[in-house]
Amino acid sequence: MILIAAIAVGCIAAFVVLKYVNGIEDREAGNSERVPVLVVRADIAQGTPGEQAVEQGWVVEDEIAREFLPATRITDLDQISGKIALNNLAANQVLVDGMFVDPAETSVSPITQRLEENNVAYTISVDDVAGVAGLLVPGDLVDIFSRDAATTNEGTENQGEATARLVFHQVRILAIGTQTAPTAGEQAATGAEGTDPAAAAPTGTGLLTLDLPLEAAQLMATMANSDLSLALTGPDYEAAALPKIEPGELDVLPGETDARTRFGTLTPYGPDGPQ
Repeated sequence: MILIAAIAVGCIAAFVVLKYVNGIEDREAGNSERVPVLVVRADIAQGTPGEQAVEQGWVVEDEIAREFLPATRITDLDQISGKIALNNLAANQVLVDGMFVDPAETSVSPITQRLEENNVAYTISVDDVAGVAGLLVPGDLVDIFSRDAATTNEGTENQGEATARLVFHQVRILAIGTQTAPTAGEQAATGAEGTDPAAAAPTGTGLLTLDLPLEAAQLMATMANSDLSLALTGPDYEAAALPKIEPGELDVLPGETDARTRFGTLTPYGPDGPQ
C-alpha cells in the first residue's frame, strides 16, 4: 500500500510540475508573439504634421513582442493624418495615442517650426499697389522700400520731395493671411476638384507675415505700414547696397538725358532697352 501511495503521490507531483511548466511556456509563447505597431524612426520636432512624418519615413510600421506592447499603441498611419506632434519625439519610440494631436487641441503653432532660433514672425499690412498687385505667394522673397519724406531746413515736411529708401533685400514671406508656404513633404494649396489650383492661392495683399531676425523686426516696427512698398525678386537676383535718393538727384530723370544716371540710361535696362 505504501508503494502504491508513493507512486500516486509521484504521479500527482509530476502532473503539477508539467502543468506549471506548460503554463510558463504558454506565457512565454504569448509574450514573444510579434504584434504590429508604429515606430518613430527619426527625431520629430514639435508641431510636425503627421502626413509629413509619414512621407519622410520618420514614422513607419513595425512589430514588437507583445510583452512590450503599450496599451494605447497606434497601429494605423491614418490615425495621425491631419494632426501634429504635441512634443519633440525621439527616435525608436513606439507611437501611442496622444503623441499626435489635432492642431486645435494645442497651442503649438506649425509656423513656429519654420523660424530659426532668433527669428520672429512679423506681420505688415499692404494694399494692392504696395503688394505687387496681389501676385505674391507665401515663400516669395521681396525687397522692402520705405517712403521717406524729405524735410526743409526749418524742419517742415515737403511732401513733394518724398523719396524711397531700401530697408531690406530679400525678406521671406512666411504667410499671407493664414496661408503658409509649403515645406518639404507638404503639398501646396489646391482648389476644389476640377478647378484651377492657382485660384486657391492667397491674394498677395492684406496681412503679410515675414520671417525676420528680432532686430530687423524692431526696425520694421518703427515704420508706418502705409509708407511701405514691396518688390518681388527673381531666382537670379543679387542683393546690393542702394544709397538713399537725394532730392537733387531727381532734377534730371533717366528718360530726359542721354547721360547715364544712377538709375539707368534712357531705359531701366540701358540705352538698348530690354533684351
